[in-house]
Amino acid sequence: MKDQVHIRNAEAAQLARALARQTGKTITEIVLDALRHYRGAQSQPSSPGGIKQWRRLLRRDQGRRLIQSEAPIEAFYNQDKGLPE
Repeated sequence: MKDQVHIRNAEAAQLARALARQTGKTITEIVLDALRHYRGAQSQPSSPGGIKQWRRLLRRDQGRRLIQSEAPIEAFYNQDKGLPE
């Protein structure tokens, strides 16, 4: 007999059944897809090179002044009436 896994959590079992009905897959296929997706997400941490590239791009954009500074609150009020414009 093959290895078996039993879902002993009511919410997990309900979610697996609902997804199986919605997708037309078996519960086994649903669980396998979820486990493969989880393993893939966990085994691919951000590489140091990727982080360096993001930082380089951020510095470049900051140098281009693509990010505008915030306007002071006074800029939103009419000086004569004291009300927002």
